[in-house]
Amino acid sequence: MLNSALRSRAEYAELGAEGLAARTTPERDAAIVKAVEELLEKRESVLDLCCGYGRVALPLRRAGKTVRALDISPNLIEAGRAQAAEEELSIDWAIGSMTDLPYKWDSFDAVICLWTAFHELFGEEEQLSTICEISRVLKPGGMAIIEGPAWGPATAGEIANGMRQGPEHRIVTTEHFGTSSVHFIHDEISYGRLCAAAGIENFKVYKRDWGGRRRLILEIHQPTTD
Repeated sequence: MLNSALRSRAEYAELGAEGLAARTTPERDAAIVKAVEELLEKRESVLDLCCGYGRVALPLRRAGKTVRALDISPNLIEAGRAQAAEEELSIDWAIGSMTDLPYKWDSFDAVICLWTAFHELFGEEEQLSTICEISRVLKPGGMAIIEGPAWGPATAGEIANGMRQGPEHRIVTTEHFGTSSVHFIHDEISYGRLCAAAGIENFKVYKRDWGGRRRLILEIHQPTTD
């Protein structure tokens, strides 16, 4: 199977910022930004991991947060940087992979990874590397939010027609905006395994309304030093 980073870079190079923007609405984006701000509470320094063209990073910076934004797609980073420059918003943009973050230990009050981005990692090694990296760059008392689709167990029909494949039938293929979309299905079990392997004890997995859709949320809470 093609490396997740190479696959994602190729997909988003073809899709571009305009194509990605067509997958959402201003109303949905506004609702999601509001939800993120409520979850982050008073945390000021935020890493928007897999930020795309900045549809969450830009509003967070407008609201006064200190924002760094990382994505594997140069064209999306370029679009976000151009918009930030037009609005004279100071955001540190970077091109890189979520499996190997270019930031020091204890750098951020919060890390967000939204829009199913984490679910584009199919291999457990990549998933674990990313969870470990997110934990590494969180400050004591920091919080991470990972958001993605809330699918249920595979049915016999989904297995038979090839819609669900891989270990535990967690790799799903769906039709999405006129194209095929492939993602890894996470739940309390898979996230629990990853957090245990990463040595993370304080986390929770739950479903909630997220911009008008039912989505799965993983919260990671970094212990304080007190």
